[in-house]
Amino acid sequence: MAHASLGDFIKDAAGVGEAEFVEGADLVSDVGCLTELFAERSGPMLVFDGFAGHDRGFRVSANALKTPRRFALAMGFPVDSHPVDLCRMWKDRRKKLGAVPPRVVTDGPVFERLRRGDDVDLTRFPAPLWHSGDGGRYIGTGDMVIVRDPDEGWVNIGVYRGMLQGPKRLSLWINPMKHGRIVIEKYWARGRNAPVAVVLGCDPLTWMTAGMSPPWGTSEYEVAGAYRGEPVEVVNLPESGLPVPAHAEIVVEGDIPPLSVESAFEGPFGEWPGYYTHQGQETVVRINAIHHRASPILLGMPPVRPLGSGGPVGVPTITPQLWEHLERGGITDIAGVWSFCSQLLIVISLKQRYAGHANQALLTAAGFRHGDMKALYVAVDDDIDPSNLQEVVWAITTRANPATSVEIIRHAWTAGLDPRVSPAQRAAGDMTAGRMLIDACRPFAWRDQFPASNVFPPEARRAVEAKWEGLLARLKGRG
Repeated sequence: MAHASLGDFIKDAAGVGEAEFVEGADLVSDVGCLTELFAERSGPMLVFDGFAGHDRGFRVSANALKTPRRFALAMGFPVDSHPVDLCRMWKDRRKKLGAVPPRVVTDGPVFERLRRGDDVDLTRFPAPLWHSGDGGRYIGTGDMVIVRDPDEGWVNIGVYRGMLQGPKRLSLWINPMKHGRIVIEKYWARGRNAPVAVVLGCDPLTWMTAGMSPPWGTSEYEVAGAYRGEPVEVVNLPESGLPVPAHAEIVVEGDIPPLSVESAFEGPFGEWPGYYTHQGQETVVRINAIHHRASPILLGMPPVRPLGSGGPVGVPTITPQLWEHLERGGITDIAGVWSFCSQLLIVISLKQRYAGHANQALLTAAGFRHGDMKALYVAVDDDIDPSNLQEVVWAITTRANPATSVEIIRHAWTAGLDPRVSPAQRAAGDMTAGRMLIDACRPFAWRDQFPASNVFPPEARRAVEAKWEGLLARLKGRG
């Protein structure tokens, strides 16, 4: 059974030792830094309460899906599954279920409180300074921005950073290529403001799908239903009619005028590649109403420096989609797909069947439409765990020949957050960068003669792990 709300998820996370409750932290000096420190140590999710100047019970959560165990909990998978097994289960679930449309209900906890007119004040809710160099308070990091296409009627959901601009104003940075921005500009072309709803807290699994960018015309609610194994319950907002999760924590209802009418300076913000980059005049949400629970929880998913697997989700969100993309491209015998550093380093593990198999997989992966900023692609043999960076580096350093195993793709598209794009390129609108493909597999022509590894065979390792489970568990706890 999927979690209906963020509160339900927090309760279950606490039950498996994956939640830590913090009282009295400072919104400027403490919350962001603690979030960073816990993320770097793969610690539990944090739930903050007791902020000075804010009502008790108005809470902030952080790092909800940061580890594979919490991701597994959200998906209803065994919490101690191997990361690559989680990726495989995730891919298989969507393949079996297909799209699951949301279920419209007439009421929900999100309607417990309504603030309208002079009572609209977004600053009542605690918004941390997530990074020391941020240009302001970002209340929207784990948000969902909901708009409806005025031509086709389908509902798009995206994740765009949201900065507090005042009690009745919220700015959003939405890249021009994003589906949500395309929909919004359709309203502007008609001389209209774009109706919008911004969800500032809901169950983590539904939030996760909002950043996955399914094909144009497919609502992220349908993808969320597939991953949840049941429909997302939604209520229609009274003014805009936009559907929002019935069990959401906080929902802002308003409209976005054209940039020529109103904009606000937004940024800088410590983004997911680990740098401060974009800042400038961006879109503004004029807030007409705020709906929220009596004791709401802000879902905080702030970017932190992407060490290890990195990213806000313990199983990188690109991996099951990329795995499906490879299979659709005819790449067989894939043992696993993983990524590191917020999906900037892609690893594909496969059983080689023919000469060029690994390079075919690399070229197919590099053509994936979610490829912005993903500059390094590595193929490894199926004896390498793609989720273990040490094993991947070992394969690169012992199986890849720098003279023959590396291919360079030039002038591939990248994104505005890419710190490698020079000021001159930005000024010219040249948002491109190179990509490196590394074949770290045993050379196919003489793979059977390649020296054997000195690692115990898998069956022997499994037998010892089962026999000494308690000892190994204590060792893991000391890591």
